[in-house]
Amino acid sequence: MMRRIAIIFLIPIIWVGFALRLHQLGEVPLRGDEAFSAQYWSDLPLAVSLTEIAPLDPHPPLVYALFRFWGLALGSIDSPVALRLLGVLGNILGIPAMVVLGRRLSASSAVGVVAGLLWAAHAYQILHSQDYRNYAVWAGISVTALAIGIRQIARPQRVRWAVYGVVATVSAFLFYFELFLIAATAVIAMLWKRRDRPFLARFLGLQAVIIAAVLLTFLILQSARVVSGAYPGNVQPFSALDYFTRLVPTLAIGDTLPPDLHWLWLFICGALIALSWVVARRSGRQIQFIGAILLIPLFLIGMISQRLNLFHPRYILASVPAIILLITLGSHHAATHLSRGSMRRYRLALVVLLLPWFALHGMALDGHFNNAAFRKSPAWDELGAFLNERVGADDLVIQLSADAAFGYYYRGAAKDIALPEHPGQSSESIIAVLERARDQYSNIYVVSNANPDWPNAGVVETWMRAQMQPVLQTDVSGLAILQFKSWQVAGEEETARTQFGDIVELVDIRFFEKPLPTGELLVWVYWRPLSHSDRALKSYVHVNGEINPESGTALWSQYDQYPQGGRLDSTDWPLAAVFRDVYYLPTASLAAGEYQLNIGWYDPERGARLTTIESQDSYAARAFSFP
Repeated sequence: MMRRIAIIFLIPIIWVGFALRLHQLGEVPLRGDEAFSAQYWSDLPLAVSLTEIAPLDPHPPLVYALFRFWGLALGSIDSPVALRLLGVLGNILGIPAMVVLGRRLSASSAVGVVAGLLWAAHAYQILHSQDYRNYAVWAGISVTALAIGIRQIARPQRVRWAVYGVVATVSAFLFYFELFLIAATAVIAMLWKRRDRPFLARFLGLQAVIIAAVLLTFLILQSARVVSGAYPGNVQPFSALDYFTRLVPTLAIGDTLPPDLHWLWLFICGALIALSWVVARRSGRQIQFIGAILLIPLFLIGMISQRLNLFHPRYILASVPAIILLITLGSHHAATHLSRGSMRRYRLALVVLLLPWFALHGMALDGHFNNAAFRKSPAWDELGAFLNERVGADDLVIQLSADAAFGYYYRGAAKDIALPEHPGQSSESIIAVLERARDQYSNIYVVSNANPDWPNAGVVETWMRAQMQPVLQTDVSGLAILQFKSWQVAGEEETARTQFGDIVELVDIRFFEKPLPTGELLVWVYWRPLSHSDRALKSYVHVNGEINPESGTALWSQYDQYPQGGRLDSTDWPLAAVFRDVYYLPTASLAAGEYQLNIGWYDPERGARLTTIESQDSYAARAFSFP
């Protein structure tokens, strides 16, 4: 009967977990590691990824095979939603496994159902399910191996040896730290079956074979780089306090709770300790299981993090079942005690005890889906789309972030490079690259944001601003875009469009009708000085149209400036040499309609405008429609 109840609830729980993992699956662009997986795991032939990528990126070979298969099955790597579906499908395997584990440990369908529901709604599992990496798939298969292993320990069957061996091997070849869970399962077997030596010999022997195969693979593919220190890890250094402030709370709830609730780690850790006491009083086997699955991986990752920077919750994501079962079993025992035999009281008490945990997951999911502070990736797709339609074959794109996600979305004609290439690259080396680029390319785009923790951050931008003219400055959702051209402008022989007094000629105009991502209209104007003025003059670009009700004039937008933003002065500027001015016209106040672009010069002290040779106080450059 209890088994039937669990099965009835299982399918709805799976659909809940599936729906939560599909929600906004493609809303956020791929982050760097995801793009790396797409480009170097899925899009490369397996022989290439195993020989060239695996030694640098320490993951087991099955990861490369699985992701290559997924890329081939999809036919391309162009859809982030299709790519991320692998993590969704792999992770929901954990739902039935958690139901089985909960029932097996407690003989209660309620515990199994709640454990499955907590996995389905687990914010941290959902975050990784929507990530094109191997962690979510590994977590789903790992808990499946755990459920099969525990069932085999409790009630050995001949067929189950092979099933457990295969699933545990697959899990270990998806992520090396599955060995932590294998070790924990071995400890459980020794505690629960210490008198059954034939069983222990067979079970531990099977695990030893799996461990040996995994270690052999690691020795062949990656050990040289890791042991030599060439791979130091990629997260912040280990801190013992992080066990309580970051690691355990994240495994319990996730890392997307509201920032103003940072103190909740005290509640979470305190509640888990209290639940451990409740479970320990009621069942030795249950607390042994939870302690082994949680504490052994925590201890081992702490030991490894003494040498490598790997102290991160995602690397022990497969320990989440221990915390889920601690919550469900502890609440079950507390509710049983409070109900005094009444099923109605039991259910009410169980709901009350579990409600805070589901509420916390609800807040964490809200942060994951809706809080921009937890957005895992900047707008690489928007940046790529902007550049793809703008750059040409004679241009260069310099990406400051050295992030693989840029290369996934960028498909433009211009060559792209990452600079700085790494945090240790010297300023001299960076500048040498820039000097060669200045002489080779007509346009240089500097995009994204420098890594603030890198010692060489800012070198590229500082040098470019000092050596070349910034002709475009905008951003897409916080990702900066700068375009540079040479200060020297060709066109001395071009015929002027008009002339303002005897001071300056208007040689050419380039007007970009499509607004920049930040909303401005970009205009480049090319001037040729003819003589020096008595006072410093300003130029302007105005947008005129029908009468603007706010100003009562025909003016809708304007941008006034001294030549090149003050770099030149009309009282002593070089004569006959063409220079470029850049204007940004705000569009926030522009209504839909027809407009005229007008250009001119004036004396800011007197307010008097220079007239053109046609005796006009401005030059009507062109008409345009907005938007």
